[in-house]
Amino acid sequence: MASKKEFKKDVNFLTNEIVMRGMIHLEFFGEKNSDQIFEIMNSAVSSRNDYIARINDRLTGKNAKEIKSHFKSIYDDLLKSTHDLLEKIDGLDIQVK
Repeated sequence: MASKKEFKKDVNFLTNEIVMRGMIHLEFFGEKNSDQIFEIMNSAVSSRNDYIARINDRLTGKNAKEIKSHFKSIYDDLLKSTHDLLEKIDGLDIQVK
């Protein structure tokens, strides 16, 4: 991890990808499953706020190993939640057909 600033940019990028995928779904499929799409998009934004707060936590008094594991856990959670939310949107595409 290069810096907190870069990490926050990654979080914002992945959140925007989820929101854009939801908007594309709404554009192509209309109002079908729109409530579920909005729920997924809201979940992504809520998770984004949580990740930014976790990144901004003060880690004074911790050694380098503990700090590294803190950011590694955030990164792993971010990738897992992003993958899960994108899978939910993709699953809705299949249901519409």
